[in-house]
Amino acid sequence: MRAVIFHVGEERFAIDTSSITEVIPGIPARPVPAAHAALIGVIDYRGRVVPVLDLCRLFGRGDCPSRLSNRILVCTLAGEGRQWGEADDAERFLGVLAEDVTRIATLDPDAPGSHPGVQTPGVDGLGRILHDEDGLLQLVEVGDLVPDDVLDAVTRRGKEAS
Repeated sequence: MRAVIFHVGEERFAIDTSSITEVIPGIPARPVPAAHAALIGVIDYRGRVVPVLDLCRLFGRGDCPSRLSNRILVCTLAGEGRQWGEADDAERFLGVLAEDVTRIATLDPDAPGSHPGVQTPGVDGLGRILHDEDGLLQLVEVGDLVPDDVLDAVTRRGKEAS
C-alpha cells in the first residue's frame, strides 16, 4: 500500500493514499464557535466547506505546532446516513491537519514483525504498527479515527439534515 507519512509529536504515523483525495498546504482554518476541541475549523476546498481535524489535539498533545512541512490531508469519509451539507452533496471530505508530512512510501502492513496495534482508550482508528527504514510507525484509519462526537459536530444525520 502507498501511504503518506507524518508526525504527531515524536511519533510517526501513516494514512493510506486511497483514503486521501489531495494533500494541500497547512492553510489557516476558519474557527467554528463552540466546536469540538479537535476540530480547528473549516476551510474552503474547491468550493466546498470542509471541516479540519487536528491530530495533535485529538491525541491530547495540544495544538499542532506551526511548521512549513504541515499539510492538510483532504480525506474522503464515508458515513452511512451522514451528510456534510446539502442532500445532493454525495462526496464527504474531512481535512486532517498532519504535522511534518515527510513523504509518500510503499508499506506492507503484513510484513514480518508488524504488530496489530494496541487498543487506545478514547482514540479509535489506530491500526497496525510497522517498521520501515526510519523506525516504527502506526497506520491510521481515517474512517475509524474520527470520534462519533466529532462526526456529530460536523455532519448531519439522515432526516435531521433537512
